[in-house]
Amino acid sequence: MFSKTSQFSNKQVVKRILIILSILFLVFYKSSSSSIDYTISSIFNEIRGEVQPDTNIILITISADDISQIGPWPIKRSYYALLVNSLTKLKAKKIGLEVFLTAKFATQTLYDNLLVKEAEKSGNVVFSALAGGINEKDKKYITDSLSFPSPKLLNDNLKIGHINYISEPGIQIPIQIEKGNEKVNSFSAELAGDDFYLTAPSKIEVNFTSSWTKFKQYSLLEFYRLVVAKSDELKNFKNKIILIGITDPQITGKLKSTFDEQMPGLAVHAFALDNLLNKNFIKNNWFLSSTIFFLILLTIVIIVQNKNSKANTLKFYLITFASFFAISFFIYEFLNIKLFYSLFIIPLFAISMVDLFYYTAGEKLKLKIAIDEADLFKSLLKNKEVELSAMQNELKHSTIEESETLNSKIKILKEEIEKLKGNENDKTESELEDIDKIKNFHEIIYKSKVMNQIVDLIGKVAPENANILILGESGTGKELVAKAIHKLSKRSNNNFVTVNCGALSDSLIESELFGHVKGAFTGAVADKKGRFEIADKGTIFLDEIGEVSESFQVKLLRVIQNGDYEKVGSAETSHTDLRIVVATNKDLDKLVMEKKFREDLFYRLNVIKISIPPLRKRKEDILPIANGFLMKESEKIKLSGAVATALIDNDWKGNIRELQAVLKRAVIFAKAANRNLIQLSDLPPEMVKAVKISFDELVIESLREKHFSYSSISETANELGGISRTVVSENFRGYSFKCFVENNFNIDLTVEKISGLNNKKSIEAVENKLKLFLDNLKSDIENSGLTDFDEMKKKFKSKYKNLPQKFHIYLDEVIKYLWGGS
Repeated sequence: MFSKTSQFSNKQVVKRILIILSILFLVFYKSSSSSIDYTISSIFNEIRGEVQPDTNIILITISADDISQIGPWPIKRSYYALLVNSLTKLKAKKIGLEVFLTAKFATQTLYDNLLVKEAEKSGNVVFSALAGGINEKDKKYITDSLSFPSPKLLNDNLKIGHINYISEPGIQIPIQIEKGNEKVNSFSAELAGDDFYLTAPSKIEVNFTSSWTKFKQYSLLEFYRLVVAKSDELKNFKNKIILIGITDPQITGKLKSTFDEQMPGLAVHAFALDNLLNKNFIKNNWFLSSTIFFLILLTIVIIVQNKNSKANTLKFYLITFASFFAISFFIYEFLNIKLFYSLFIIPLFAISMVDLFYYTAGEKLKLKIAIDEADLFKSLLKNKEVELSAMQNELKHSTIEESETLNSKIKILKEEIEKLKGNENDKTESELEDIDKIKNFHEIIYKSKVMNQIVDLIGKVAPENANILILGESGTGKELVAKAIHKLSKRSNNNFVTVNCGALSDSLIESELFGHVKGAFTGAVADKKGRFEIADKGTIFLDEIGEVSESFQVKLLRVIQNGDYEKVGSAETSHTDLRIVVATNKDLDKLVMEKKFREDLFYRLNVIKISIPPLRKRKEDILPIANGFLMKESEKIKLSGAVATALIDNDWKGNIRELQAVLKRAVIFAKAANRNLIQLSDLPPEMVKAVKISFDELVIESLREKHFSYSSISETANELGGISRTVVSENFRGYSFKCFVENNFNIDLTVEKISGLNNKKSIEAVENKLKLFLDNLKSDIENSGLTDFDEMKKKFKSKYKNLPQKFHIYLDEVIKYLWGGS
């Protein structure tokens, strides 16, 4: 046995080693600590609260409402020209256009000259540029590509600034990006001007001091209305820096900060500009943080060794943590310096765990006696099966009238037994039946007769050259069928090309399918092969064919008829020799009747029709598909018997795709619990209700049978294997709070839900007990005199003590409800 001195010495050595290892790990794996640092910075921001941004910055936002009225997106560049013209007349100091004006849209270039002309007049307009991949080298930021806005291509003297940023987490902006001899300042730096950004480091972390909505801002149409009305409010734009950008969440990126769950990219550059103007961007210093924190931690180890009691040690750690947060907050708030807090927190946590380990190692663990629910369910199952056997024997000798009652009871009893078996089967691995009948046909896993017929049909039609139409709901495996047809066809050595027609707009689908020639439109710098050309001599699979527009159907019909088509921008006819397989989840017959799908095209496609039934109509395929998916994820992961039942009983509206998503979730949950068996707890709650009974449901069912009488608590406790009365009463109390919350605090509906029977005696008993629970709570709330919920929860600690954990959230809500109504 080690002496106390030896243990003490070992503890100090372990602490020192942990400090060094923690810091070395964090130094070499900075990304591991970034989320901790970001979280603490966010907490500091929330403590500080919002600070009004610089009033010299005004935003003009292009909102979803603006686009709906003047759209579609991208809007005509004549609007930007008008904006620049108006703002120049209003003597705006700088105008920043945060929208990247690509040269790809031929129709937009018509207005580029007008926009360039207005920008030249102003002399203060900054356009947006885009960089490709960014890498840091010798404190410089290098990119592999730079994309300039179309106005810059017309006049090289126009000012530009890159709108790139880096998420680490936290948003950081390189002040300057280089590509060869070209250097581009950031958008915010270009707007701030030399006096401000030259004093900034090579990269700044954006300091989000408030919600982005705190900036003075106008929507595009709102600004135009002010101009038309010649409003006095336009005087506010004089000598201001104006940022123009898109805020429609369907178009712009979705970012977040401490004060905004969602904000546009425009907000990032507005805060970056604010930071540069006021020099309040966040500064980072990894070396300084690691040095200071290392010395402080070593000092802590020395101090703690003199703390003899657990209470003193705990108190010291609490004071240390509090002091650390207070000092760090002061440095962050007033000096805008973000320390690398994880360099202190993680090592401090590690050494505090050492102290906790050494304290608890010599203590005897006090274990609470808990109910073994597994044994309880086994016992109940056995009793129910005995009861069922007795009822079935009684049924043989019963009269017609008696048999009706007995059959009803037997049905209920069988349902209860199945649910109890669900609990038992959740711990045993399910076994696939008739494994020899399960087939894998080119990744189509099945056992059902209907899928066998489909596979036979595929085998017959695949070698031929006829067009094929595949029908089926989303997620039924239409693409797998198309691939199987190709693999079994005479074209299998050539390309199989998939096109999701529903994902392509009218403006893109023609270029995507037919290709285009160089110069066909702005941005078409080279010839591009279309999908039809790529699929030549092979197979093309057009998914979601029901989504294509009527105008494109005409062009598609010609290709199907004779293989001829023209590339975009070319008058020359091209030819392709391919097989066409199409699929849809829509009713094409109905679309043809509604004149939304061409009848002649439909008949061309509908040479061979393969209809794939939804998963709910071939339930025998569910477990083979599920096990096939699990084999890919992990050969060790298996399904419990109860999970197998739940999967078979589910409707699967999303078909195989939904099944795979549920199983992927279940695998993650099972692995997190260090299990190789997927159990009901790993499935979504809505799938579990029909196959498993919970302990509180057993309690309530037993109490219902006894009409919630005075002795029902004791009788239920005895019936459930001699468990404690407290366990029964607390489950009843918790279930009552749960029903009260779920029924929107309506006493009548709650009583009806709990009593479960149209029995006056039961209803009165439940109502009296529910009102007693609520009256006691309300009285305690009124007598507490507290106005803070957290303080009240601490005071009511005894009310949570024996209540099962799953009911705590419902007690919280009941207290809040009664507190607000008192």
